Amino acid sequence: MTAIICGDVAERRGIGSYWHAVQTSRERFPLARPLADNITPFEFWDRPAEPPTVLDNDAPALLVAATGDPRTLYAGARAVREPWPSSRLLTVTGARQHGLYGEYGNTCVDTQVNTYLRTGRLPAHDLTCEA
Repeated sequence: MTAIICGDVAERRGIGSYWHAVQTSRERFPLARPLADNITPFEFWDRPAEPPTVLDNDAPALLVAATGDPRTLYAGARAVREPWPSSRLLTVTGARQHGLYGEYGNTCVDTQVNTYLRTGRLPAHDLTCEA
């Protein structure tokens, strides 16, 4: 996970900024937030070797996202969907899971993705599945 994220963005904030963030977060969120604000490998890695990927076509795609995904925020899925007219977003409400298709055990998700993979056709509109 770190290699993937650091490959997207090399975050150099300066070592002192992490100490300040940890100290500030201890007041409001003393248990876990200081861990999240601590220094990361990003501080020491080179900047990405290639520019970010730019979506420059309108290829149809089915995006699948859970509202409670702990790795990729649902807001990010919506942000990707918004400028991509021929994509569809399949939202799984209430799921706190990253991997959805084929491993979460949700019949609604698996059926929609299997249909898309089998036929290449997207649903007419964005869909929602319950967790």
